[in-house]
Amino acid sequence: MPKTEDTEREERRKKNRRFNTVLYIVAALLILTGVFIILRDQTGLFNRNTAEIPDVTFPPLIPRTTPTPGPSGTYDPGPTAAPTPEPTEEAPSPPVSIYFEGHNIAVAVVPVGINDKGEMDTVPVYNIAGWYELGAAPNSPGNCIIAGHNRYHGQKGLFSILHKGLEIGDRVCVTMENGNCVFYEVESIQQYRYDAVPASVMEQGGETRLTLITCLGDFDYDLQMSKTRVVAICKPIQ
Repeated sequence: MPKTEDTEREERRKKNRRFNTVLYIVAALLILTGVFIILRDQTGLFNRNTAEIPDVTFPPLIPRTTPTPGPSGTYDPGPTAAPTPEPTEEAPSPPVSIYFEGHNIAVAVVPVGINDKGEMDTVPVYNIAGWYELGAAPNSPGNCIIAGHNRYHGQKGLFSILHKGLEIGDRVCVTMENGNCVFYEVESIQQYRYDAVPASVMEQGGETRLTLITCLGDFDYDLQMSKTRVVAICKPIQ
């Protein structure tokens, strides 16, 4: 029996309804995926920490005071500060995690060396940081360098905290393999173009410090890297 014009029109309507239904489902899935990514990246709803938050008490900071002039015009330094304790004789111990106080972020740390470009290697995981094992350990004099990802393969890295949340004066705790912790205060946070990072950032000697590094900006496929570096220098808390 040949199809009438009304029958053909009704079949076209059914096909259009089915097609529109599929489009609505696909659009809803895309919206839900976008909402999930935003929640994952912008909130702490999905805990992606790779280390336990240590049960530690940070030592108190020594307040910086400005000396006041005395009666004769000389400056009274005020009460004499307690002497800095001598470092204990302790074998260098590699870091295993770093905790950012007040940000609920604890990141596992593994040792890394040099890649085939002659640069500090990175960990191919978005939420694990790398400790430059050719530099200093946290409990040794010199520069302890730890680098982590801002973003890796579409995942927001835990070291994105360096440019989004971390502030000067914040404190971090580095837990070592021997179970002890070393405490630091963030002294500076700077951004540099990838080819203009000061040599002091990677220097192994000099003042005892913790250097935290991450990348920032869109990935440049020609360079195979992002063009900006975020560097936070932290000083030990006695």
